[in-house]
Amino acid sequence: IHQKVCFLAFTEGGTMATPFSHTVLSRWLKEHEKDLKPPICNKLLSAGQLKIMFVGGKEANDRGDYHIEDGEEFFYMMKGDMCLKVLEKGKHRDIIIKEGHTFLLPPRIPHSPQRPANSLGLVIERERQPGDMDALQWFVKGTTDVLWRQTFLCSDLGKDLVKVVKNFKASYEGKTGKKRPKGGNLNDDVKPIMPLSRPLDCKNTLADPLAIDGWVKSNEESLKKGFVDLCRGKDFQIQVACGSLKTEPITHSSEAFYYLVRGKAELKESSSSFKVSMADSSIVVIAPRTKHFLLLGENTLLMTLTWPNAPQEDCNVMTPGEAPRLERESVYANFEENGELKLDDFGERTDVS
Repeated sequence: IHQKVCFLAFTEGGTMATPFSHTVLSRWLKEHEKDLKPPICNKLLSAGQLKIMFVGGKEANDRGDYHIEDGEEFFYMMKGDMCLKVLEKGKHRDIIIKEGHTFLLPPRIPHSPQRPANSLGLVIERERQPGDMDALQWFVKGTTDVLWRQTFLCSDLGKDLVKVVKNFKASYEGKTGKKRPKGGNLNDDVKPIMPLSRPLDCKNTLADPLAIDGWVKSNEESLKKGFVDLCRGKDFQIQVACGSLKTEPITHSSEAFYYLVRGKAELKESSSSFKVSMADSSIVVIAPRTKHFLLLGENTLLMTLTWPNAPQEDCNVMTPGEAPRLERESVYANFEENGELKLDDFGERTDVS
């Protein structure tokens, strides 16, 4: 069961709960570059209601599997292009997601991300709900005939998928690429094709990926008024704001993910002096039901993702060290007498000596 986490800011007079988690992506990637390795090449940034991860690295991934899950997946390619192999209406299709493009994948679509070396992409999934069951499956080469499938409860996207890939590679099917002979005794007590908990989506025609810059040009007038929906699915709502803008107070029922594609912005909690200054490639994750507003500078492009139908849960306050499910960097604060949060122009933390 997920519990909403509020981070603690360390001050000269003690600690204070803060609803913001801020990450400077360039520094985070430098720290975790070693973790982006095959077969999956992924590293979780945040494991709350929103499972936020980056995928790619110096090596290409090594995936022949097709992932099936009960929630949506949001893709955004930040460097290089990728191929998302899917099973659409019972037929194989390759979806090319180019650099600067986004794609929202509906639930229950078998998909296999193929990422080249020296690429980087953002992927966001939602927290699994009671009754959700993930699956990884492989097809007989060149067909839609399932070769091997394992279903599993996914509690850690950074580890669980790798375990299943290893199970497949150790199986008869993984070693031979062939189905095991009927009636054959392989002495491994493995059911090679586990049944799915829910049927696949065999009806949806998938949309093409969307180029953010092209979309911005086509929606210039609407964007002058504030946030505009980039896309909206069963789970996720993705919005974009562009240019000089000051918002009215905003409250989301779920965690809110903010990614500053370019420019500068300031994000402030409405009920206190907490604020974060953001620059290019800054990420802020905000706790559910936190009233806040944003101030965007000129030539700024900001993307946000929320989960409007997320379950409502209580908040537990803990220090970053007590939150093992989170890899993101918390906001460390140094409060002056007026209570103002000291952050530099790029939103990096100012540690208290």
